[in-house]
Amino acid sequence: DMMDNYWTKKSEVKLFVRRVLVAEKFDELLPRYLNFVRGVVDSDDLPLNVSREQLQQNKIMKVISKKLVRKVLELMKKLAKEEEGEDDDEEKEDGDDEKKEKKEEEKTDEEKKDKKEDDEKSWTKFWKEFNKNLKMGCYEDDSNRSKLSKLLRFTTTKSEGKEISLDKYLDRMQESQESIYY
Repeated sequence: DMMDNYWTKKSEVKLFVRRVLVAEKFDELLPRYLNFVRGVVDSDDLPLNVSREQLQQNKIMKVISKKLVRKVLELMKKLAKEEEGEDDDEEKEDGDDEKKEKKEEEKTDEEKKDKKEDDEKSWTKFWKEFNKNLKMGCYEDDSNRSKLSKLLRFTTTKSEGKEISLDKYLDRMQESQESIYY
């Protein structure tokens, strides 16, 4: 479980300066809630002949850190939007099935099965694995809280066991309902 070592695990992002390894596990690049991200950062802008302590205080490091967090959140947002978009497409296609020929229906059914499998492999699988990290990110990271809150998913009584976003819940909410109960 990721949360067992949440406070002790360090992010596995390697820092290179002009293709020279500076730090194997550089803690300051990503916030703690993104400790599952692995990768390599190579920068030409950082000085090569300074100590790691001075490098942590460098302004360029702060910019790199912000851009990394932004990029990771954008990728997660893209995964989540792809899942929501495919769910909407399936609802629209249900009404068009009557108009299609039998051969085309078989092909679309096979494509839908493949899409569902891909969905389970993408955002749903990601959410099942790292939902606690994203929730901790909402708690810890004030500057990215709104972006992270759009990625959160919740199970509702009307969602039939599927987890939905807060925006989708608000769209389906009745006009007379003033509160969200949990």
